Amino acid sequence: MSESLKRLKERLTDLVLNFVLEQWAAIGVMATRAPAHARVIDPEPLLLLTLEVARHDPRTFDEVLDWLITNGRWINVARLSSLFNADRICAPEVLGAVAATLSQRDKTPKWRNLAARLKPLPDKAPEALFRKNGQPLFLSHSEPDAVFKSYGLLRTPVETRGLSSPVLASEVSQWSAANFMFKARALFGVSIRADVFTFVVLHGASNPSQIARQLGYSQRRVQDALVDMTSAGVFQVRNVGNSKQYFADSKRILHFLGAPDDGIRWFDWRTQARALSTVWRRVFAMREENLTAYILESEQQKILREVENDLLREIPMQGKPGLIEAMQRALGKNRDC
Repeated sequence: MSESLKRLKERLTDLVLNFVLEQWAAIGVMATRAPAHARVIDPEPLLLLTLEVARHDPRTFDEVLDWLITNGRWINVARLSSLFNADRICAPEVLGAVAATLSQRDKTPKWRNLAARLKPLPDKAPEALFRKNGQPLFLSHSEPDAVFKSYGLLRTPVETRGLSSPVLASEVSQWSAANFMFKARALFGVSIRADVFTFVVLHGASNPSQIARQLGYSQRRVQDALVDMTSAGVFQVRNVGNSKQYFADSKRILHFLGAPDDGIRWFDWRTQARALSTVWRRVFAMREENLTAYILESEQQKILREVENDLLREIPMQGKPGLIEAMQRALGKNRDC
């Protein structure tokens, strides 16, 4: 592998995996460090992104699986499935195997139904779940995990450490940036209302189409939730042109909840996850054959153009930034969020 391509993949791996693990650490995953400035965690798009990139880091993959065993009740599996179908961020067999693993511990039907929908055809050739430097991390003589093998994925048997903390531990009463959406789900149920509440309070005034686009729900369902919550006095509505805009007295609501009214802002996880997964797949699909420095630079600029609407919007760029530098700026923006 050319040194330039090897260095690009190494830097991308460090940047994305460290970023992802830090976000999970903010909500209870056992890790060496949490982010200096926690973002609002939107767990479904973050989980889909993690299941894509953590195939290069078995430790991160299994620590997040450990977190799901402890906190899976707070995942909106219907929304997870919808985002997966719309954005195709991770491989279906990976999400299916994780769902099947969780269904062994959670007897409610949500994980079992998702696992059944994502079951691959029986003739699918097995492949290693984890890879590093393009090589599979599974020895042919190793014992495979039975659940993952049934989804065509080879890995050693799952053995989680049980070190993840509950995201809503009783001693953590504060509404914070990291746990805001989970707190809302505890208040409203694991439902569209909790997510719409989180979005409007933290994002500010918005209309149903924008909310539906960022959260991944249908506009009709978002509209119904907004109307109901406006009737309850949670939101207010005003006409802007030919559309209705819903808004909240965010400062008052945050004060009522005991949350700080500064430092908590909405973070668009869906577009970030979509962009990061696209960059990840495109870079790791590159091969060194005939890859000159000029071609590598050209390919990086093509990737940037492909994801600029998701990854780079709201970030003014001067000149032609390198791929890693642009991602560093994108992932570092809203550091006070």
